[in-house]
Amino acid sequence: MVSIDHLIDKHKHWITVVKRFGENTYAEDIVQEAYIKIIQSNKDVNFAYFYFTLRSLTMNLHNKKVIKIEITKDIEYLLSDSIEEDIVLELAQPFIDYIKTWEDYERMLFMVYVNKGVSMRKMARESGISFTSIYNTIRNCKLKLIQWQKENQKD
Repeated sequence: MVSIDHLIDKHKHWITVVKRFGENTYAEDIVQEAYIKIIQSNKDVNFAYFYFTLRSLTMNLHNKKVIKIEITKDIEYLLSDSIEEDIVLELAQPFIDYIKTWEDYERMLFMVYVNKGVSMRKMARESGISFTSIYNTIRNCKLKLIQWQKENQKD
């Protein structure tokens, strides 16, 4: 068991750990929040417990940052049974064309995620690619699509 002072001595190490979890922007904040959590618990902890606390806080932050796209009435109409599949494909074609301009890695990873519905963790296990890499790539692809849609949206 170690005290909070021993944890603070390894402050730079803990920031590096959080960055390895994929959070660069708020790494310092997460470590500070973990210190507060440990102090509030009023007990001595070991390094493993502190590591898992950092991981938990980082994953909670990632979950809060997930991009949510609202389904508009137009999309709901398109997904109804009364519309032909050709019309949906016609409306989706600009997005598909844009996705085709991406690098192979991004395009293939995103299309497997979207078309097959495979979870990121399962893709990481089966492909040998790190979860962090898959998560960041898919998140960046979603951001690209949102940005592209905003730029090409017709008023």
